[in-house]
Amino acid sequence: QTQQHQQHAQQQHGGDEGIGNERNIMVSGCTHGTVGGIVRGTFSLSGENHGKASYKKDQQVNGLDVMIYFWDERDGPSFCGWWFGPKIGGDQVWAYHPSRQASTPPKTGWKVPYDGPVDTTFVISRAQVAQQGGQQQYGQQQ
Repeated sequence: QTQQHQQHAQQQHGGDEGIGNERNIMVSGCTHGTVGGIVRGTFSLSGENHGKASYKKDQQVNGLDVMIYFWDERDGPSFCGWWFGPKIGGDQVWAYHPSRQASTPPKTGWKVPYDGPVDTTFVISRAQVAQQGGQQQYGQQQ
């Protein structure tokens, strides 16, 4: 019954617009007491998984990486979508978005925790990367 409910909720869910082709993104909001502190912050493009962009948080949290990645239907439709977790494809996850259409992480509509309600305060946006006197990490050498 829970799986049926999840599939129905996924089909009824909007908010599939991805962040777009950004190298640096920022997660803000998230009212969950534990998960908020883990997922909030800036992330950098770190490759791809199952044909879509993946991102890694710029700082670890409690010694763990924080990844945003897409997982396709190879393990069943209830596993397909966008995930936050310490490693790509791992068992531990913090947030979930059921979009199959978005080619980059969706801006809104994330469930926190993964099996909980949509957190309307949870937003992914373009990060403003500060340049620091020639030490800029994400730029081209001049």
